[in-house]
Amino acid sequence: MSLATFLNDPARPEGTLRYHELQGFLFAIASAPELIQPSEWMPLVFDDAEPGYASLDEANEVLGEITSLYNEVNASVIADTAVLPADCVFRDDVLSNLDDAAPVSQWSRGFVSGHTWLGEVWDSYLPEDFNQEVAAMLVVLSFFASAGIAESFRQETAPDEPLDALATTIRRVFPQAVAEYAQLGRSISRVLAEREKAGRTPWHRQKIGRNEQCPCGSGRKYKKCCGTSAS
Repeated sequence: MSLATFLNDPARPEGTLRYHELQGFLFAIASAPELIQPSEWMPLVFDDAEPGYASLDEANEVLGEITSLYNEVNASVIADTAVLPADCVFRDDVLSNLDDAAPVSQWSRGFVSGHTWLGEVWDSYLPEDFNQEVAAMLVVLSFFASAGIAESFRQETAPDEPLDALATTIRRVFPQAVAEYAQLGRSISRVLAEREKAGRTPWHRQKIGRNEQCPCGSGRKYKKCCGTSAS
């Protein structure tokens, strides 16, 4: 049984991530500013419920496939080659990508779940200068999650533009948003790793103003020290 068949089976617990949702969810996990251990995110795949494995062999097979999928996504993020999975493609009719069963719609819903779950992590480490940039990425990457979300974005950002025209624009910039989101998360992760290796205290955005003294102990302003490294 393939992973997609297992996850999409109605016998799975309500709230189980479908296959393409899992792909989007794992992309958010792999792109996080800090390493998220499998023991933390794995239960969310089945919404903290028992998966309903038929046997120990099936459990090992499914968990192995989920781990392999994560490793594949993580490798692309690390290599700065993050893209939508080859089997998660846009439909030719741009508005049909808002359908619940559309692969990209499912991927976006999974991504939204992952990013929302990691909200505090991003809030802790994201340099203030990147607020608007990340907001723009989130608009693009979550646009196809549902027709309601897409319409809300249209009303807020381009009320005079037809939904299909806006969707076409979002479709065009989607690959760029995928790449930039992954790159930003990894950039922050690398800075954190370097600071940990050097025995320096990580920064926390909400506690540090750009003109405040950097908590690393350098005596310089944050914007001239670790704030520069993070941006």
